[in-house]
Formats: sequence, C-alpha cells, structure tokens
Amino acid sequence: MNPQIDPDHESNATTPGLSHEKTLKLQPLRIAELCLRSAYLHRGSALAAFGREDDARESYLKVLPMVNKEPRCGRLDWERVSIFVNVGNTYSRQGNYEKANEQYTIAENLGREHLGAEKGNQIDGMGIVICALRSRAFALKRAGKEDDGKEILKEVIKMQIELNLLNEQKLAEIEAEKVQAQQEQLENNDPSKSE
Repeated sequence: MNPQIDPDHESNATTPGLSHEKTLKLQPLRIAELCLRSAYLHRGSALAAFGREDDARESYLKVLPMVNKEPRCGRLDWERVSIFVNVGNTYSRQGNYEKANEQYTIAENLGREHLGAEKGNQIDGMGIVICALRSRAFALKRAGKEDDGKEILKEVIKMQIELNLLNEQKLAEIEAEKVQAQQEQLENNDPSKSE
C-alpha cells in the first residue's frame, strides 16, 4: 500500500499522536500537555540559573511522569535525556557527583538502547550517549577529577566524528531518494510513454 498523507498532517513518525487524523481532534489537549512539559523544563533551567538547584530538580522531575506514559521513540528519549541530564547537573553543581552520575548513566543507557536495538535509531542513540558523556565529563571536572573527564571527552570527540559522518550519509541518502522520486514522477508524467 502507498497511503497518501494530507500535507497538513505531520508525517514525521517521531511525533506520535500528531500525525493521525483521528487524533487531530485531541490536538489542543496534547498541545497543552506539551506546553506544560516545556514550561516545567524552562522553569527548571531558570531556577538553576538562580542557583536554586533543589527547586530546579523538582521542576524537571515533574515532566518525567508525563513523558513516561508516551511511547518510546528518539524524539521522546531526547526529552527524557534532557530531564536526566538536567537533574544530574543540579546534583553536580551541589557537589554530589555520585547522584549526578546516576542520572547521566540513565541518560546514557537510553542512547545505548537505540544503538543496541536491531532497528534502533543510530543517530539519536549516538547523540544521546554523547550528551550524557559530555555532561559526565564536566561533572567530573567540577568534582576535581579533570583527568577522568578528559578521558571521557576523548571518547565524546571520537563518537561526534562518527555521528557527523552518519548524518552526512543520511542527508546524502535523503537527497538521492528525492532525486529518484523526481525522476519517477517525470517518467510517470511523460506523455510519450502512455502510447
């Protein structure tokens, strides 16, 4: 089958619920929850900027139950990672590397699950792991373990180079698919072939 998607519908599969016409009637409710999640994340960041780490952590953690009821996908795992990394950063700024590292480990594991899955999203997985590792490296520096942080940053740089290559390959594939689709459309519309 080759379903036709209304151009007004979101065709990106990483935005569950927004693309299906039966759920579009629920969109205002969904958008309200998405806005609330974003508000809690931004509130947490503002509180952290004022050094109110406990309040910031509380605000970040209010998002977790909302996100956890969503299906797993790369986009939502990035939202989960944002929560765990930000919570970890609040602990790190308070001088509690162990608690911070617990949060970074949770975030890193989400990314590694993508990398280990048969049909996992390699690009999101690598990006998530890089984000968690980078946060861990800066927390180590803050904890006085700069050499350990530098070792992790070496891994981050290596992974970032790999991720850049994967992104370039993906963009090339998308461009090749567009060209192929245009060629097929031209061939299908060619009046000399209909005779």
